[in-house]
Amino acid sequence: MRIKISFLKVHGGSGTVPLHHQKIISSFMDEVIRELPSASPFFNFSSLKGTSKVQNGQIRFLSSKVSLVISAAQDDFAKEWVEKIFEKRLVSFAKLTLVPKSYEIITDPEFKTEMKYVCISPMTPQPPFASDENGAIPDALDPRSQEFSDAFYNTIMDQMESAGFTQEQLAKFAEFEIVPDPSYIDKILNTHKKFARIYKNNDSLPIFGYLLPFTLHAHPQVQKFVWDCGIGLYTNQGYGMIDLVGGVAPVQEFKEEE
Repeated sequence: MRIKISFLKVHGGSGTVPLHHQKIISSFMDEVIRELPSASPFFNFSSLKGTSKVQNGQIRFLSSKVSLVISAAQDDFAKEWVEKIFEKRLVSFAKLTLVPKSYEIITDPEFKTEMKYVCISPMTPQPPFASDENGAIPDALDPRSQEFSDAFYNTIMDQMESAGFTQEQLAKFAEFEIVPDPSYIDKILNTHKKFARIYKNNDSLPIFGYLLPFTLHAHPQVQKFVWDCGIGLYTNQGYGMIDLVGGVAPVQEFKEEE
């Protein structure tokens, strides 16, 4: 189940969060999830979204409305999770203070063997890296390479096995390929930018993260799994949340009572 939460910004203070703020959100989510009656390792959440500008490594939200998407493989867990968030009258992320106001349950799309996605939080295919003795960092994987697809495939199959899929089921999921959007690739190459940025996981270890539109060729059950649980490593730290190109399916909205 996927849920979009809308917050209202409390005026006062700078109203900013670091550009890379998954760790801040993850710390809050860990606190919330520890209070739940049940637990699940298969959940995901996005970065904070809203009208904003970036300056000196900080995001300043200009609008009064800020949103966050959460998702989980188990519907009951997702419902308990959002209800627990709404028990918090105020939520603070760095110098941004928010009030939970409403939430929307997002209807699943029709999962097919070919789906077009955008990243709404960075997706990471590799474990943390280390600099060499001269301080040089290794090259990030080229998203056009087979190695890039293989890294995600191996991680997803391990996660699905941990989630209870049998070897017989996993054997049906051999078709898997990530194809980056060609226009995005051309834009990155033409502007001499890098495909990946460096982020830090919850242990403050450096990881490569990618924010790119792509087509995923995979079994519909694999599409459903990455939609619910995220794609790649550190998904329960808020990495690897994806959305459909062009937005999500219709939603139902539930407003908090005044």
